[in-house]
Amino acid sequence: MPKASIRAAYAYDRLRAYPPEVAGRIATAMGNALGVRGEEAVLLELGVGTGRIALPLIARGYPYIALDKDPAMLEVFRQKAAGVMRKVRLLEADARAIPLPDESVHGVIVVHLWHLLPDWPKALAEALRVLKPGGVLLEGWDEMEAEEERRIQEKWTSLVAEEGLEVVRGLHKKRLGEVEAALKRLGLRPKVREVVRWQEERTFRHALEALSERLYSFTQTVPEEVHARVMPRLWAWAEGELGDLDRPFTLERSFTLRATRMA
Repeated sequence: MPKASIRAAYAYDRLRAYPPEVAGRIATAMGNALGVRGEEAVLLELGVGTGRIALPLIARGYPYIALDKDPAMLEVFRQKAAGVMRKVRLLEADARAIPLPDESVHGVIVVHLWHLLPDWPKALAEALRVLKPGGVLLEGWDEMEAEEERRIQEKWTSLVAEEGLEVVRGLHKKRLGEVEAALKRLGLRPKVREVVRWQEERTFRHALEALSERLYSFTQTVPEEVHARVMPRLWAWAEGELGDLDRPFTLERSFTLRATRMA
């Protein structure tokens, strides 16, 4: 497994993790949305990553199927879940071809995945296929707001533009709307609510590292060689323009949950 992949997985875990109390509230909201009575609810997460959604749910006793096509992400998750693996099944697979029978799980969890899949309808169809009657599709997403972080991302975007490439932003929100419309066309009724809002302390260095490791989806369309040329220029700009890169600023974050129950 490439060292770069493992490094990026650990960086994701460090820079995109939830505080424990936030992770707990997200898990509680998902458990309440499931509303399963009389049997043990089996959960499947598509694109489990390093387990920031999964681990609090596993701690609550849910049997968990953790699917991801990235072996580096699964390896970090496996290490973190080592003490609770009895109820966990790892699947290195593509969300567009889930290797599970029809109607086999009570809940399918999808957090920050749809916008990474150009042919997302295949993954949505697969998610609905494996849900039991009365099962629930649980979609979640973060919102992050900080002027300081936006400024660094905009500078990165401008440097990429100087290389002759346009960075497409906003696909995440657009895709969420497309998925919601698809669910409604099937006669389903998604219910949306904000679960939790919180503040975190971040530094300019954290923001630069997140871009360096390409943790944001808008960086994925830029070829690696272009990204490699841009990042030293971005670091140099930040050191000259922002001063102390370890100076903290406040990042506003929130998590929203959309729950859709099958007929």
